[in-house]
Amino acid sequence: MLVARARAIEAWLPRGLFLVHLGATIRFDDDLRAVITLPHGPHLEHAMGDVHGGVLATLVDAAAWCAAAVHYESWITTVELQVRLLEPARAEDLAATGEVVRIGNRIAVADAEVRTVSGRLVAAGGATFSVTSLPIG
Repeated sequence: MLVARARAIEAWLPRGLFLVHLGATIRFDDDLRAVITLPHGPHLEHAMGDVHGGVLATLVDAAAWCAAAVHYESWITTVELQVRLLEPARAEDLAATGEVVRIGNRIAVADAEVRTVSGRLVAAGGATFSVTSLPIG
């Protein structure tokens, strides 16, 4: 059942226009960790020519959300987000990996890391999600 939900989330990501606008794609690995990849592009940069911190925060939120959402039949919403910006991405492609910390009846917690393709950890964080009654997808 979880694998089917993971495939459904992968399929409807294009409905999340913001992630599509950024150029992100999603997949789930064999352990159902969410992996969101984002190729570097100038539209992601701040005035100093590196990836904007808001992009990194979006990747943390999205990877953590996907990792948690696969465990629910209804929509979950972010109620708390924590991001630590650790070092510049230096115009590299990025991959954010989200992993569940806790799945509860009403609250979920997941962590995420953002790494460059060369393996440097550039951001880390996590989020808390509230389970709603809205259908997912």
